[in-house]
Amino acid sequence: MFGGNWRLLRSVVALSLPTVVVVALGVFFFVDKVPEIEKAERNRVKLEYRETALAMRQNPDGAEYHVEKTLLTEWRRHMAGQMTPGRWGYVPKPVEQATLVWYDDGVQVVSTTVPIVREVDYRTMFLTLGLVFLLVLVGMTIIGIRYFVEYIRTRDDFLAATAHDLTTPLVGMRYSIGRNDEEAKVLNERMIRLVTNIKDFLRLGGKRPKPQRDEVDLVKCYKEAYALFREDVRDATDGSDIPVSMGTDPTEPLKNGTFAGPVPNFVAVGDETLVVQILWNLIGNDLKYALPFGPVRVRFFRKGGFVCVEFADEGQGMSKHEMARAFDRYYRAKTVLESGKGGFGIGLCTAREFARSMGGDLSVRANSPHGCVFTLSLPAAKGGYEAVS
Repeated sequence: MFGGNWRLLRSVVALSLPTVVVVALGVFFFVDKVPEIEKAERNRVKLEYRETALAMRQNPDGAEYHVEKTLLTEWRRHMAGQMTPGRWGYVPKPVEQATLVWYDDGVQVVSTTVPIVREVDYRTMFLTLGLVFLLVLVGMTIIGIRYFVEYIRTRDDFLAATAHDLTTPLVGMRYSIGRNDEEAKVLNERMIRLVTNIKDFLRLGGKRPKPQRDEVDLVKCYKEAYALFREDVRDATDGSDIPVSMGTDPTEPLKNGTFAGPVPNFVAVGDETLVVQILWNLIGNDLKYALPFGPVRVRFFRKGGFVCVEFADEGQGMSKHEMARAFDRYYRAKTVLESGKGGFGIGLCTAREFARSMGGDLSVRANSPHGCVFTLSLPAAKGGYEAVS
């Protein structure tokens, strides 16, 4: 049913949790509380009969029957001994409409016939209502899950078909573009990466090849990803590039796609194609949602056994709730929706899945005084921090 898509399976399990919780609470109520309710009901019936017995004790002449105790039949003595909690009791008569309530004063047994006090069968009532409610709840849950799965499949099928249909003409355009038309090449490459992003996203949670475990130069990957956005960044910043710093070194700006001065070699273990795709997503997000509101800074550093690249912006930022859901499938923050800018809400989800598949992570935190900081961390390769010119 789920085709190995564990993410979809987890969503279905989450949809089933309310039903499981309600069933668990119902079982607990039936096992723990219903016996108490039944006991209270029996005490209520017993109390009504006791009031009749006490009235006969105070006024024996008001009883219907007076029998010397020595004249009681063996059966009645047996029943009296069984049913006497003290010196009174009640015995259901053969007729269904009456109960014989008696009182033993030591000499004689006085008794009277009273209408049967009906005892409510709460166990059967709760069991019947609970089963009906459970059937309705399970039915609604199944319908909801089927609708959810069908909706997800329809949406993913649409994205898959769109990505497939776009791939062929885009690849053809790559070969049709003239060698000197760099701008067209960049735009074409960005469109191909966007389509690749959709394809990779649709494979997440399902069966996909394990990432490569090679030595990857994060700086090189960053420059490759940044090259696809360089002109747009410069248009948004009046000709400037995104400032980049190495660890604790002063900010080193990009000049014509290269770093000025000595560049530390930040080498990680991972899949170069996936790393470029992650950085491409992060730079693209900053270009669309952060640069229009303030500067963006990039910093490379190492922490423990990881090499990291940090994207800090001074944009509109996100609330704690939005940051907690920033990497969810199809989720887009309120400020992003209000901006009216396009997007599927899959870039960050795909980027973090890639990072985690390589043994790293992608996280977000609030920036001060406003904005967000996204940090990509990947396992460091041994001996990958020598400064090179």
